[in-house]
Amino acid sequence: MRKISWNKYFSVLLITTLIFVISFLISQIISSKTSEDISQIQKDISNYLLSLNLQSEIASEYICKVDVLGLTKEKTLLGQQIEILEKSLGKENKIVKDLKKDYSLLSIRQWLLIKQFKENCNESTNIIIFFYSNKNNPSESESQGYVLDYLYQKYPEKVVVYAFDIDEDDPALNMIKKIYEVKEAPSVVVNEKLFSGFQTKEKLESLLS
Repeated sequence: MRKISWNKYFSVLLITTLIFVISFLISQIISSKTSEDISQIQKDISNYLLSLNLQSEIASEYICKVDVLGLTKEKTLLGQQIEILEKSLGKENKIVKDLKKDYSLLSIRQWLLIKQFKENCNESTNIIIFFYSNKNNPSESESQGYVLDYLYQKYPEKVVVYAFDIDEDDPALNMIKKIYEVKEAPSVVVNEKLFSGFQTKEKLESLLS
């Protein structure tokens, strides 16, 4: 008889609930009319982002027992919600920029988590880091994003993608850029190997294990 992993079900249920609440809060931001309302909702979303960070930290202690890939899938849904907010309020909106910074830190933590998962649990997950720019050659970054979305949707059980704004000045992100010697956007790191400039879906697909 197959043993049910309640840890996995609980973690997925919890984080799915968090994503639902965040989606609701983002829709509230879009419809809010006062700066006080927006400020409070932003604070609430930040608190939920903190919860997601804590969830990742807990998962790191039981790395082979929890649904790590499930966590990354829900993080992707959160990113899509923030993109909706970005389109509604604009890329230079302070709320959007603050949330994207928090989201980047969450992505870095989950990237470290999935690396630990791959190394310690005998998994063959393909880890892709995507560096984009909204300032320099943004059209190519956008095209590269579509390619990566295609790969993620085609191989949801074997590909994880972490996207970072190359222009963001954050110590942790700067360290990652230095480690992989990232100089331009778009750039992708596929399973620890850097590829600068736009990469076709055929090229990236051939690199997957």
